[in-house]
Amino acid sequence: MAASLHFVKQGQDRWVSMDQPVSAAGAQERCDPKVIEKSIAHLGDVRVTSAAVNTSGRIANEFEIAAVAAQTASYLEGLPPFCDVRVEVTTPGGHVARVIVWVPLEWNERFLGTGGSGMRTTFPWMELAPVRIMTLPVPLRNGFATASTDAGIRDPRPNGYALNEATHELDWELLRNWSYRSTHDMTVVGKAVTEAIHGIPPRYSYFSGCSGGGRQAMAEAQLYPGDYDGIWSTDPAINWTKFVPAALWPPIVMKELGNVMPPAKLEVFRAAAVAAGSGADGMQGRSSVDLRTPDLDPHLLVGTQTPAGAITTLDAEVIKKIWEGPRGADGEFLWYGLRPEAESWGANLMKVGLEATAEADGKLIPQPFSIALGWVGAHLFQDPQWDWNTISLENFSAMFERSVERFSEFATDDPDLSQLRDNGGKVILTHTTGDQIIFPQGTVDYFRRVQEAMGGQEATAEFIRLFMGSGSGHGFVTAESAGATIANTMIALMRWVEEGVVPDEIPGEAYDLTRAQVVANEPIPSFT
Repeated sequence: MAASLHFVKQGQDRWVSMDQPVSAAGAQERCDPKVIEKSIAHLGDVRVTSAAVNTSGRIANEFEIAAVAAQTASYLEGLPPFCDVRVEVTTPGGHVARVIVWVPLEWNERFLGTGGSGMRTTFPWMELAPVRIMTLPVPLRNGFATASTDAGIRDPRPNGYALNEATHELDWELLRNWSYRSTHDMTVVGKAVTEAIHGIPPRYSYFSGCSGGGRQAMAEAQLYPGDYDGIWSTDPAINWTKFVPAALWPPIVMKELGNVMPPAKLEVFRAAAVAAGSGADGMQGRSSVDLRTPDLDPHLLVGTQTPAGAITTLDAEVIKKIWEGPRGADGEFLWYGLRPEAESWGANLMKVGLEATAEADGKLIPQPFSIALGWVGAHLFQDPQWDWNTISLENFSAMFERSVERFSEFATDDPDLSQLRDNGGKVILTHTTGDQIIFPQGTVDYFRRVQEAMGGQEATAEFIRLFMGSGSGHGFVTAESAGATIANTMIALMRWVEEGVVPDEIPGEAYDLTRAQVVANEPIPSFT
């Protein structure tokens, strides 16, 4: 008998309850490496390295990323009984991608693929209420079979792993694994393993990814439109070849103008932008050309006192250039800048931002975003010792255009979603205007181009919708502004896919981490 699902929010990351879950006779016995490998042998060069039933309710967290180490637990608790399967997939270039598939013994007949972050396709199994990153324990607790992949990336270098430092050559096949191929392989393997254990394929399949995982989500929508019925891409790292070099613009502006902005002054500019009404309402309905212009003139704050001294004209000039975004030496628009309401100096939950600074020899120096440094140095210039200080306002456009041209394969910005539409797939895009890493205007720009390519607003609203929250950070919601959360967004996506309920709005929430509770609710309307 098919599982009957109810979509009811039961916390930040719980949204499914089941009547009569599927619990196939012999499922535990089929959680066996030899049985599963025989069932998926038709997939090609795949090998099941282990399969075991876990009824302990806990598992060790196998992944560590320094930036989130403080938020990850050594063990995950409260897990339902499941079959833990590990599969190796040999890919072009001789790489071996490791796929983890978790199949609950009491299953909701659905599969949910997960993504990674930055230049990794997997993420630590974080359990932090305000975070939008979907990792394996979350779908498992909601009754989904679920999977992740490392794409064959096991080099300790977080961002420059595709560069052979001895030969200065790039491993293009490993980059293809990271960008799109291994996410598709994971999906095919994950569904096949699930069917091997329960005897039937998933009725519906979903993908959820944030940041780099949001880029994986849109790569699936663009390149493998039959893989998923519903896709949620949040704060997505799409427009990769443009936004990543553009992330170096803030430190380059501070360096070139000789004025490294202290956090106290940056906060005054941000607070003024918030008070002036910067946010999703100000972006709603605006064209991509309009989004090139900041909502607030920073020169209005000249003379304002801060703990770091009075705001100067030079301070305002620096902020104006950062908000406007990268320009060529002749003033030509290249890409978008930070939104004025973004807290981008590293005092946020993820401890990262494009305006971060550090003290050295008694003075402040810019601290460029590590992913941008790795991408431009290792991949664009193929030099592990590349010095970002060699980039100036005059030669920035040459570096930017080189990234766009050389790595167009990895841009993940194709607006033609006709195959996804024809397959009946649905996509929910979410982004917050206060993203301190990925420029939300780029997501709006992509959405506008989808509308232009796919028949206009009314036609595209049948299969893709964008929801812009105000003020929250990259990948998480804050106490001061409401944003999309896992439970609310997944309910909207699943009801759209399975019940035909079109999401005109998504409930947004503001979450206070210190009090561990939702402190405000505000609907996020569908962006037009």
